[in-house]
Amino acid sequence: MPLSSLGAETSNPKKTIRVIVVDYDPVLATHDGQRLTAYMHWQDPGLLSDLIAEDIGQASGGLVEYQIVDFVRSDSFPLKKDGFRYDEASYLAMWNDRSKAHQPDKISYKSIFYQFDLLRRLRELDAREIWLWGAPYFGFDEYAVKIPGDKIPYPTENPWFYRPYDIPDAGRTIWIMGWSYERGEGDALHSYGHRCEGMLSLTVGKGLWDKKKNPRNIWNRYTHIAKDFPNDAQVGSVHFGPNSKRDYDYADMDTVLSAADDWYNYPFLTGAKLPLNASAWGGPDYGLNYQKWWLGHLPKAPGQTDGFFNNWWRYIVDYDDALKYQPPPNASFQKSIHAMR
Repeated sequence: MPLSSLGAETSNPKKTIRVIVVDYDPVLATHDGQRLTAYMHWQDPGLLSDLIAEDIGQASGGLVEYQIVDFVRSDSFPLKKDGFRYDEASYLAMWNDRSKAHQPDKISYKSIFYQFDLLRRLRELDAREIWLWGAPYFGFDEYAVKIPGDKIPYPTENPWFYRPYDIPDAGRTIWIMGWSYERGEGDALHSYGHRCEGMLSLTVGKGLWDKKKNPRNIWNRYTHIAKDFPNDAQVGSVHFGPNSKRDYDYADMDTVLSAADDWYNYPFLTGAKLPLNASAWGGPDYGLNYQKWWLGHLPKAPGQTDGFFNNWWRYIVDYDDALKYQPPPNASFQKSIHAMR
């Protein structure tokens, strides 16, 4: 694997990312003014936000520090993209009979930006992310991202990597994580992992995440599992551990040989493999333990290899700066973006 230098970009600086938390936790007037989280005995978004910031800081080896600089709580239900909005009666009726769930379910991000004047808040607080908390059927996607001009570095046929939303253009990349206080920490990290998969597919993966079509690409190889590559199991993906046989198979105690821990040496991979099963991440906790383990294996070394940073977290949390040093994209990438619309 050839190593290359990109000017002076050989350091591995810590990145401090400022976050605005927006919590939709409606007040239920007919239930003694309780908030939805209290009435349903769901979790505290403030505490969850602190836990997730701590988890990601640890997984990145201290290279990523999330700072929550604003916490905005709404007493109301959010507006969906088609103009529908639950109220107390309709939401609780739906919760008792899910066949009453409104479709389409998609949220209006534009309305959230307008409601909380988020462009101004982002600018004045120098924030780069919004962490949205809400209940099931509020319509948040696991993650949404707005890249200025919708310009991605490589063409892709996979709409999951980058999907244009009705998010105002802030002139810099803005992430919106959509999390559920009904589900909590494990599912939030699961969603964050999908963000990592999407962004690394667009950058290190050069627009393609297909382990069989592009097995030599280093990002694709990172996600190899024993089921597909019996002799080359690596770290796996958000849904599949190295020994998984199906999605969410985080409790599998069948042992395989995996080079997962060799990724701590990246870019100087040795190919060494060790026996691995679910005990490697401490067993299942609806994926919480596994997601911490998976995120913790993402490369975080200084320097560059084949034109990409060895610290992959730079693409995940500091995309705009990282792309200043990105290899020139294929000129057809604009066509790819317009095809998604």
